[in-house]
Amino acid sequence: MANYSDNDPLPGPSEKRAGQGHFKPPPHPEEAAASPPKIPDLGNLSQTDLPEIEEGTKLIPAPSKRLAMEWGLVLSSQRITYTVMHPHNGRWFLKVSAEDHARSLEMIHLYLFENRHWSWNREMILIRGKLFSWGGLYWVFLVLLVYLLNYLTHDALKTYGIMDSEQVLMNGEWWRIVTATFLHADVGHLASNLSLGILLFGLAMGYYGVGWALIGASLGGFCGNLLSLFLHQSQYLSLGASGVVMGALGLLTIYWLPWIYAKSRPLRFAYSMLGGSALIFILAGLSPDPQVNVPAHLGGYLGGIFFGAILIFIPDRFLENTELNVALTILWFAFSAFCWFLAVQY
Repeated sequence: MANYSDNDPLPGPSEKRAGQGHFKPPPHPEEAAASPPKIPDLGNLSQTDLPEIEEGTKLIPAPSKRLAMEWGLVLSSQRITYTVMHPHNGRWFLKVSAEDHARSLEMIHLYLFENRHWSWNREMILIRGKLFSWGGLYWVFLVLLVYLLNYLTHDALKTYGIMDSEQVLMNGEWWRIVTATFLHADVGHLASNLSLGILLFGLAMGYYGVGWALIGASLGGFCGNLLSLFLHQSQYLSLGASGVVMGALGLLTIYWLPWIYAKSRPLRFAYSMLGGSALIFILAGLSPDPQVNVPAHLGGYLGGIFFGAILIFIPDRFLENTELNVALTILWFAFSAFCWFLAVQY
């Protein structure tokens, strides 16, 4: 096996020597604190963790979907045929032919070695998932359904579910903190929240996953209503999904912050995204209109940042797990329906 130091030129794919085996670069002393991701050892996985494959093929485990796709591009550049296996028990794999297996491992190790000084830990946070998800249509559907039912019942739902500080504090009707986020005063109010919300939810869901983003943004919206309740302890009425929309914006803001901390290459993009987030919050969240509930917007935004700070530390295999995202989405629907059941009953 050949040995290489930092100053040695790295071998190209055509320089593979007979008997070399697959290349495993030596550790670098500066990488102790933040080493790049490694290829997981198949020996540490049980048979139930491995997908079924055809005879004559082998698996290369990847820590995340993003790395599976990235390593696949490395193999493509060497004209190695591969298949990205869909998550099996939350794990991602590359499938290659048995004869290409050793060379595939070598190319991936070389790729990791060449890029060993990147800010891996920070950059992994930023590229997980995809750019946009249409999962926000679930939220749009429920908001539109509540608006339609309220219209058909001549504002009965608005009476049952509006954020009424007196009813919450004096009668303990806590569910109004939730139900108020689905109500809107008129079509203009509804359209403004949905148009901005579908964009912010789509981005947040693309980065965090549909279920995780739904829960995080909704919790941010509930925080907004709690802050509004704390600041307006006398009788105060409030309704609208803008706190939840600001929660989604908060999720995006905390997602882009590590770009600044890591001082990685797309720094200009990070500043532009953070500047855009701040501008959206100022224009949409800090309106001088006395009918606008600014505390709810501020609380929703800060709540989204808080819950986003928790989400970015959750491993990719949980955020990208389809079954878990479906379960969280169902939980969100069920909890929302339960709150509306209480609102109508009491």
